[in-house]
Amino acid sequence: MLIALVMLAIIAALLLVRAPQWLLATLLILTVSLALGVLVVGGLERAVAPLVVYGLGLGLLIPAGMAAYRSTRVAPPLHKRRVRGQIQRRRRTTTKGGDPVIVPGNNEPLDIPGYDVLEKVGSGGMASVYRAQRLSDGKTVALKVPMEQYVADAKFIRRFHREAEVAQRLDHVNIVQTFEHGSLGPQHYMVMEFVDGRSLEGFIEAGELSTELSAAIMQHVADALQHIHAAGIIHRDIKPANIMIMKGGIKGMNPPVLAEGAVKLMDFGIAGGKVLSRLTMTGARVGTPVYMSPEQARGLKIDHRSDTYSLGLVFYEMLTGQTAFKGGYEAIVHQQIFQTPAPPRQLNLRVPKALDQLVMRMIAKDPDERPSLAAVIEVLASADYGDPEGEELDEAIVLTVNSRQGVVRLLDTEGNLHLSLGDLGVADDAFSTAPVSVAAAPDGHLYAAAFEYRVGDESHRMITKLDPAGNVVGSFGPYGMKPGEFLYPASIDVGPDGTVYVLDSETHKVQRFDADGAFLMAFGGRGGGQGTFSDPRTITVGPDGRVYVLDYGNRQVQRLSHDGLYQTRWAFRLGSDQPGMRLIDGFTVSGDGTLFISDGTSGKIRSVTPAGKLGTTYTFDKLQGEASDQLLDLGVDRAGVLYVARRGGHIIRRFAPDGTVLETVETYSPIVHMGLHIKRVKPAPVRALRA
Repeated sequence: MLIALVMLAIIAALLLVRAPQWLLATLLILTVSLALGVLVVGGLERAVAPLVVYGLGLGLLIPAGMAAYRSTRVAPPLHKRRVRGQIQRRRRTTTKGGDPVIVPGNNEPLDIPGYDVLEKVGSGGMASVYRAQRLSDGKTVALKVPMEQYVADAKFIRRFHREAEVAQRLDHVNIVQTFEHGSLGPQHYMVMEFVDGRSLEGFIEAGELSTELSAAIMQHVADALQHIHAAGIIHRDIKPANIMIMKGGIKGMNPPVLAEGAVKLMDFGIAGGKVLSRLTMTGARVGTPVYMSPEQARGLKIDHRSDTYSLGLVFYEMLTGQTAFKGGYEAIVHQQIFQTPAPPRQLNLRVPKALDQLVMRMIAKDPDERPSLAAVIEVLASADYGDPEGEELDEAIVLTVNSRQGVVRLLDTEGNLHLSLGDLGVADDAFSTAPVSVAAAPDGHLYAAAFEYRVGDESHRMITKLDPAGNVVGSFGPYGMKPGEFLYPASIDVGPDGTVYVLDSETHKVQRFDADGAFLMAFGGRGGGQGTFSDPRTITVGPDGRVYVLDYGNRQVQRLSHDGLYQTRWAFRLGSDQPGMRLIDGFTVSGDGTLFISDGTSGKIRSVTPAGKLGTTYTFDKLQGEASDQLLDLGVDRAGVLYVARRGGHIIRRFAPDGTVLETVETYSPIVHMGLHIKRVKPAPVRALRA
């Protein structure tokens, strides 16, 4: 009995130090033989106690034996692991320096049968990737291994192996190939194609992407996504870190040429079909918040259109160098659901309009409004990469906005950015503050009025002249009260002959200059009307050269000749039973001389024909959060469409000639001033008729 107990103690000690199984089995056989000897010599009564102890010892060996179990899918029996008649040998996994490759979390060497693990090449939030050599053929592969803290999560492990199963079903040149997956005790792994290159994230951070190269890369990614969706799979984690560019895959830059298979889409760790569309993991939403679709952020059921949205956000970042949404997790989720980012052209004017519109369609909040991937590829393949600034607009919305970049902007009549000029800063060609007013001359030059008084800088001028390309070509109007000087240049406009008119809201005078800024004359002044003003706000020059002034304090619009002679005025009474006049908070004059006046008291815009008759009435409803004490800026295009913007807001409303609202245009920055520039067409020469 004593001998048996000693033997069992030895077995227990060997278990603690993880002795080889053959040694444990030999000792167990020896103790059982001793027990049988006691049974034969001493009888059953003497052998009962040792047999019970031996049974307990046998129970201790069972877990150790189970731990030694290896899945045949991962490590087949030795007799099956033969390559060309030779037994496949397992080699020690080491780094380049000779140190073992350690699995994060458990400080044990990473040892996968059939592979020589060379080095760790990357790590994500849930798994690490190692470069390894497959011993059967010497091929370099990537081993993906879950982080130690996730190994005990049964849902994660099921998803990990599902990723491999999903990826093994896909065969596309732009998708990272997965060869096999398995487990070795608690260690799970996936064997994939090794991509020797950089992630798209690295290219974006280094600023190495041109517009053309971005579009070329997107074509390959969109084609890979089409293949995935055709297999009934949703990727659900499209982001720059999951798009790889092979080393040497970019063959040319002008135009960019990508080698076949240069772009690789990877990481299907959360991919799934309808079954997994609502799945969450470790209490968090599945996916990367910055690239998450609105429906994904809400935790709703998703489909392939969610991948299109995420791809659009990746393309947005490639074109602009910055993500569409910024902030903490919850802030980004809120933006994904409720906010629309500024179009890429607002941040990078080199982006062609076709790509700008494509991105905004791809990131539409409503999945039904997003284009198909086939349509995406078609636009990418046919986009025009010519100089977007080279074309001229016959009609343009001219804006000044509160923004650090592009404080003066020209938009086409549909709201697409055409030209972005001037930044805020201290440089010689920068504005120190956003211009309060801007106007376009018939020849395409722009005049911007920006109030700034610089102590000790007598040379500073508050009116800046820019050429059609946005280059500063002149300035005039220093601070002061002499002719040609201003206290506060509140509004500016240009007549059909190129004469520049500037309204000074402090002196209540209008000053007139030639196209180069030479002072010509001044008129107006403080008064109760008929050529004098009380709190004048805006000035407009009609198509015939006559001058219109919003006399805000006197609640009227005055019309004067080009040299300041009073002609007439417009005002609205409150009512037959109420004394006083209605508030006028904005006006404009169309090309045919029709006057559009905003009645701020009633929230209506009324048109007045050149003959003095009332025309169409437009209802201007106040938007939520929109200030009602700010002026309205108005403009009319050749088709008679009325454009209305509230200063301080970021919406331009377009009204049809019959008064109905056509659409709204988002400016994405607070409006300081809005106007409409219409390029004047020179009349064709008249030929004399022969008799």
